[in-house]
Amino acid sequence: MKNDFKIIISSDLDYEDLCAEIYFDNQFVAILTQEKGFENLLIEIYPPENKKSWLFKFSEFENILKKAKEKLWEMQKK
Repeated sequence: MKNDFKIIISSDLDYEDLCAEIYFDNQFVAILTQEKGFENLLIEIYPPENKKSWLFKFSEFENILKKAKEKLWEMQKK
């Protein structure tokens, strides 16, 4: 399985702070939000469009979550 994850930092109208949207093969997987503060990030995971469930290597999914958190932190410093 090749790593086709993408992170987009967005300013969604449903949230007060910036969010990190996570995509895999151009399909929306999850959104990381800061509504409870940066130290209490929340993740909302969405079902895939054309299959029953997502299947990722644990290390790849863990890595993309860490990268999303780092990107949110970098945007806070600006």
